[in-house]
Amino acid sequence: MGSLINKIFFDNKRIRTFYITRLHANEIEEKVYLKNSTCQADITSTNSMICLDPFCMAAWLPSGQAALTNNKGTEIQFFKGNKLNAAITVSIIEAVPTAKGILFLYKVEKVKNHQLSALHRLVLFAYFLRSKANTYHSRKVISALYSYPRSIIIVSYKDDSYCNIFPMDIHGYIQEEDMYLLGLRTTNVTLDRILEAKKVVVCDTNDVDINTVYDLGKHSSKSPASHDHLPFKTTESELFKFPVPDFVGSYKEIEIISNKKMGYHMLMVGKVLNKKQVKNNPSSLYHVGFLQFQNSNYKSIDGLF
Repeated sequence: MGSLINKIFFDNKRIRTFYITRLHANEIEEKVYLKNSTCQADITSTNSMICLDPFCMAAWLPSGQAALTNNKGTEIQFFKGNKLNAAITVSIIEAVPTAKGILFLYKVEKVKNHQLSALHRLVLFAYFLRSKANTYHSRKVISALYSYPRSIIIVSYKDDSYCNIFPMDIHGYIQEEDMYLLGLRTTNVTLDRILEAKKVVVCDTNDVDINTVYDLGKHSSKSPASHDHLPFKTTESELFKFPVPDFVGSYKEIEIISNKKMGYHMLMVGKVLNKKQVKNNPSSLYHVGFLQFQNSNYKSIDGLF
């Protein structure tokens, strides 16, 4: 029955929550906007996921635009060209002043997905992606959040007795402020160490295969893989001397300046102290939601993350 429905609705494509693709930043086709009764702003480069339980997002606006928004009836909208692919209604948690604007922290309230047909979406959410651990609502939210490609980064931390290198996609970089946002699971042992040291390095995934990334994600934070067992070489970052994989095209050394527990994830806000370009025009691996991927020009990379 499942294979028949798959053939009818999805042309026998492999059904998964999201696809993995490799892109340069200028190859991303989608745009993200914040809209309410007083303001519409492009937040493509300044929106990020920050927690998945409850679902929360962040969006940064420069001072002039931030002063115009009242945060009533706010939607975060995902477009490709003129087509609205998803819309998320959010409520304000906190507005955090920054040097050049305001960082808005939002909780996800309602979601509307518009890709393909209503029947396609019903089949996808209710049948193929059903799980005891996930609700129909959570699948809708995930699909909407990944209507914009979310880059996969490699996080590196080291101290005298511990080292961990692992992937994540709950993050965001605000270039205007040289500010970095990281949403790390509160169960991750590395979190307390990062908060104590107030240091972390984030790297792109320029020249690494997805299986290597997947393997890094398998290791428990209590017993991460030792340097001797890593399938790649590393160098030291310039400031912190943290390990940097040899496959990266660039990395950032970040000082954690504040943190806030959002739920299952801890939001860490950091200031970029050093940026290192290792290779010209680096690419990155990205997660793209299943529905969004169907009408994109992106190429899928085999493997699951």
